[in-house]
Amino acid sequence: MRKFVALMLVLSALPPALAMGGKEQSEAIQPLSIRVGALKGPTGIGMIKLFDQAPVLPDAVTATFEAVANADAMAARLLSGELDAAVLPVNMAAKLYNAGLQYKMVALVGNGMVKILTNDASIQIPADLKNREVHVAGQGATPEFLLRTVLPQAGADPDKDITMAFGLPYAEMATMLAAGKIEIAVLPEPFATVARKANPSLREPFSLTALWKLATGQDDYPMSVFVVRASLINDRKTAVAALLSAYRDAISWAQADPQAAGLLVERYDLGLKAPIAAAAIPASNYVFQTAPSARVSIEALLAVFLKAVPASIGGKLPDPAFYADCGL
Repeated sequence: MRKFVALMLVLSALPPALAMGGKEQSEAIQPLSIRVGALKGPTGIGMIKLFDQAPVLPDAVTATFEAVANADAMAARLLSGELDAAVLPVNMAAKLYNAGLQYKMVALVGNGMVKILTNDASIQIPADLKNREVHVAGQGATPEFLLRTVLPQAGADPDKDITMAFGLPYAEMATMLAAGKIEIAVLPEPFATVARKANPSLREPFSLTALWKLATGQDDYPMSVFVVRASLINDRKTAVAALLSAYRDAISWAQADPQAAGLLVERYDLGLKAPIAAAAIPASNYVFQTAPSARVSIEALLAVFLKAVPASIGGKLPDPAFYADCGL
């Protein structure tokens, strides 16, 4: 009996991991920093609060945040293993996953924010685009495939009736549209807001989102998703869930206080000046949907990419495991 009591006294003096006698318990509490990438521009705005106030995560996990110039640079950082989580365009997330990169989608964080703008009063409906040149931001990306999906059912064939021009960079397209040097443009936020601030007479003759709903039955089209390294989802699921909760709250904060969010966007060099960011936030379509709940809308968009350019998503729809459930 005295030996048993002595043994218990020795065990009580040991650190918890050693007292339990398990290497697994010791490894489970090893400190870890999750490296998160946010795209410069409107896509990263929803995360900007976390740049300023890093979230408190459980299980000895912390998170660091950095702005990355564009989607191609972000993909390179993921391929090299320099980032553990990132915001990506929907089709790029699918393409990387289909190529074998073990990053899974955990949330949809941005829905449709592409607008058609013109100063031509004669353009009222899609059929009015016939025999016109339409400048489109993003060849082989969502703006192009969005038009190719919605216009045929709205009375305009994008191949036969319309000339789609892709040569102008987004910022230049916005500037030329505002100056009247081009007449019609399809632009994402914040470039649509930039153009309209420079020329308030520009208008949106019809809603591309409404046309998408008519064409697909989906209320909106997704544009950006949050992906996380699969091993983290498996091994640190509680911490990943806490990170997602913080991201969801950050999106809500930016929507509630665009002015404060705009100041942070400029401070942390996300590629926009504070007034433009603040003006673009209400016009943008930030959301937070868990991956399983967003799967139907994601697949509706990816099916469009698959039909138009299969290589743009890696030749197939991602398998069900792409849509990670983190318990939110």
